[in-house]
Amino acid sequence: MFKNMPLVNGLTEYISKNQLAFHMPGHKGGRLMPELSSFSFAQMDMTEVSGLDNLQSPEGIIREAQQLAAKAFQSDACFFLINGSTSGIHAMMMATFQAGDQVLIPRNCHKSVWGGLILSGAEPVFIQPEYDEERCLVTHVSPGCVRQAIRENPNAKGMVITNPDYYGLCPQLSEIQSILAINGMKLLVDEAHGPHLIFHPDLPPSAAQCRADLWVQSAHKTLPALTQAAYLHIGNQVSPTDSRLIEKVTQYHRLLQSTSPSYLIMASLDYARAYMEEHGKVSLDMLLEHLTWTRSELNTLGIDTMQGYSRSEIYQIDATRLVLDISKLGLTGFQGEEILRQAGVQVEMSDSHRLVLVCTVADRREDFQCLVDACKHLSTHMGNREIKGRKLTISREIPRQMLSPKEAFAGNVEWVLLDQAAGRICGGAPVGPYPPGIPSYYPGELITKSGLEGLLENQAQGAQLFGLSEDDKISVIID
Repeated sequence: MFKNMPLVNGLTEYISKNQLAFHMPGHKGGRLMPELSSFSFAQMDMTEVSGLDNLQSPEGIIREAQQLAAKAFQSDACFFLINGSTSGIHAMMMATFQAGDQVLIPRNCHKSVWGGLILSGAEPVFIQPEYDEERCLVTHVSPGCVRQAIRENPNAKGMVITNPDYYGLCPQLSEIQSILAINGMKLLVDEAHGPHLIFHPDLPPSAAQCRADLWVQSAHKTLPALTQAAYLHIGNQVSPTDSRLIEKVTQYHRLLQSTSPSYLIMASLDYARAYMEEHGKVSLDMLLEHLTWTRSELNTLGIDTMQGYSRSEIYQIDATRLVLDISKLGLTGFQGEEILRQAGVQVEMSDSHRLVLVCTVADRREDFQCLVDACKHLSTHMGNREIKGRKLTISREIPRQMLSPKEAFAGNVEWVLLDQAAGRICGGAPVGPYPPGIPSYYPGELITKSGLEGLLENQAQGAQLFGLSEDDKISVIID
């Protein structure tokens, strides 16, 4: 074995620790992928030879696999994505919006939507999502706020919204779709965390069932598929007059996907669809049963699983997403993540109050038993710790837009220390805390002192700030 391989060595070292994975990818070490693992991955790493088709212009087995996926996910057309949902979000925004078009965007959309604004040249109309003060949790935009935004921006062309979010919370998607449709606007959905929803009647409705026009799904998040495996869908309700839209989606899909696509990733997309069609309902039944038991056990330990959580702007919660609010234990989520890691469990993410665990059909009953045992370490840390006051982790203020995202991205910038950026315009990259990856400032927005204080507070609590240089400097427009 060669020694000078830091990435290879890092992966093998992590695997050797045998951490229990309550994080992505959804296949959890390939447990449900025997058909793929019967060959070495290197053997299946192919190219566009005769009989293996071509993603750029599929006419054979890739086309057939995409058609089967469209049928399974109830879309009119499905496109395989080999570089994640991010590329699908970019493609659907570029196909739907032109430069200067107004687009309604909840402030808590994923940062990949910013890339869609840059590439399409569309102008964002940000909507503030609701905020649960007791939970210190940003949820979703309400239908009322969407109506208000349309009244104030009647020429908007559509909306981009997330369903579900990282915490499993789903907005009132069907009602929002109806509001948009009445006003002739398109609904684009980032359903990266929800490809499993359509396979079980007790889970929240999918974007397809809510009549979305376009949506993307990250198969690798909750299905047995490899990382970067995703689907881009066109809705069944797209009318013949929208034929140009379908053509444009096809064009941008070709533009944004590699001309040397990974057959491993594409094969895993085909496999994930087939597995869920054949076993999805039964496997999800079992997963939901395991989670019911797990939540009951955790509640006896004094750990808040947010069971029964509801608000008017939330239609339903994805019961497969396990969220633990440990703030009443006197712990931050970041501290809790480290405690569980030391106990052999790696969660997906943490924030200042919560732990988020990705649970999929690949998880077994014994995994949840190990999780409950590990969580006993959380409750033992209550002791004399002072219960921490809840504080907002995402600013409620929508910054003033000074330049369009595209203008700011193309502008001349300099890098300044974060605590010296107040009064400047955010430059070439969005900036915010990760997790959950929601920008506090988009390019072109005015940076304020209070906003900077919020970022620094998140950083002090253990969150990483994205969009900064290695020496914690922020890109700002040169005056």
